[in-house]
Amino acid sequence: MRKIFLVVFVAGVALGQGRGGPQGPCDRACLEGFVNQYLEALVAHDPTRLQMTPDVRFTEDDILLKPGEALWKTASGLGTYKLYFADPQAGQVGFFGTIRENGRPASLVLRLKVENRRISEIETLVLRGAGSAINMEKAGTPDPVLMETIPVAERLPRAKLIATANLYFEAIEQGNGGVAPFHRECNRFENGTLTSGPQGCSAQLDTHIFDYIQKIYPRRFVVVDEERQLAFGFFMFNHPGDITWIKNADGTRREMGPAATRPFAVDVAELFRIKDGQIRKVEALMVSLPYGQKNPFVPQQ
Repeated sequence: MRKIFLVVFVAGVALGQGRGGPQGPCDRACLEGFVNQYLEALVAHDPTRLQMTPDVRFTEDDILLKPGEALWKTASGLGTYKLYFADPQAGQVGFFGTIRENGRPASLVLRLKVENRRISEIETLVLRGAGSAINMEKAGTPDPVLMETIPVAERLPRAKLIATANLYFEAIEQGNGGVAPFHRECNRFENGTLTSGPQGCSAQLDTHIFDYIQKIYPRRFVVVDEERQLAFGFFMFNHPGDITWIKNADGTRREMGPAATRPFAVDVAELFRIKDGQIRKVEALMVSLPYGQKNPFVPQQ
């Protein structure tokens, strides 16, 4: 039997009082407000504008840094694409958006953990190629299916949302679209581009086109937006580079491209919309990293 590796990080509900802040839990509006405050402080190059815990942890592209470093020095403006997803129960909020870095278009993934009305964790990915940001802004606004408020009676519990989304990674590792419950209208956008192809989410995986992705671990589901039936996390795709070709369904041979035949890892920030118990939409932003890259938010063994 295959072993399924699933790492779930869940934060406690944010209660109490932060420095100069109100008491009580941080609801959706509160969490999204922290994102906006963060973005404003980022463009102002001034982390002191934020209420943070003394031991706040900040990463950019899986490197542990101090608030005020890296993008904090180069962010020059905000873009027009903004997608928020919030998890009041866990005190976590996520964001996909576009920015400007020294005037150039770029894309940003942001996750904040909020405890007692203070930011205790800041996790970011920065996509510095302009293409992703341009494509996202051409779309105008996020897909409405990601913004719907689902009636309470139709909502799956958070554990079921995570389990359903996790089957997507099992399907990739096994090269079998039938492993995951894909909705008939499922599509996948990565870095602002449709990548599920004409076959759709399920049939595409049956082609074994992703066989070079041999292991997806760790899998960290960090934001579960029950109101909108979204599951979001960071997932490390590991590519040893030793699979140079695959066999097509008709028995012919397909050579893998140069990008797949080298050792590297990809930290994929992936958002899943679960509808009727199936994966309806996958939206992802990702950054290529050295093979074997570790994430500071994952306990190292």
